[in-house]
Amino acid sequence: MTSSDVPMKKLRMGMIGGGPGAFIGAVHRTAACLDGEIELVCGAFSSNPEKSHEMGKQLGLPPDRVYGSYKEMIDQEQKTKGN
Repeated sequence: MTSSDVPMKKLRMGMIGGGPGAFIGAVHRTAACLDGEIELVCGAFSSNPEKSHEMGKQLGLPPDRVYGSYKEMIDQEQKTKGN
């Protein structure tokens, strides 16, 4: 078996910023997904929790993986143990 025979796991990505009205957020998300090896799994897209959740909904993320602050995202995601 060679290393090319081993299936690669996608890198799971959390995003801070890039919410509604932020041009560069969409650019970063697009670039991250170009090779198909990165999956956006969570985010704190705005310091305004309503805007952050709005963006998470637009991106199809589960509501419990969208946060109102980066601190909340880091605290909660550390508890998921890679899920």
